[in-house]
Amino acid sequence: MLDSFDETNDATNPRTQAMLQRLRKAMRDIEAEIAQHHGIYPFNHGRVTQSELCRRADVKKATLQTPLHKNTTRVEVIEWLDRLGAQLATNRDAKRERVTAVADDLAEELHALKTELAAAQAQIADLLQENTRLRKAVGGSSD
Repeated sequence: MLDSFDETNDATNPRTQAMLQRLRKAMRDIEAEIAQHHGIYPFNHGRVTQSELCRRADVKKATLQTPLHKNTTRVEVIEWLDRLGAQLATNRDAKRERVTAVADDLAEELHALKTELAAAQAQIADLLQENTRLRKAVGGSSD
């Protein structure tokens, strides 16, 4: 991600470095959100674009068009977007299918968790009864 940026005088400029760091952070954040939301980008109607990345990084999109960035940073951003786009559901039907699949998986997971919770609650109730019985036995024999 944005690693092949030329080490020219402009590339070592603190403002340029800060901009690159913001872009890298935004890329990591977007990837994390997509992973967290089961392959769906939760903002911008599910679309990740140059404009969305720049918005998230607080970088003007026009910055990517400057001579310093046009053949380096911009190219890497486009490549990153292409790689990311291959992982995302792109059209409405694909998004609907992905959301439905995620919802189905979550429903199954919820059912499994409810079953585990019921078993744990039953075990707790049994242990509380056993604890009460043992306390009575220990308390009754010490009299």
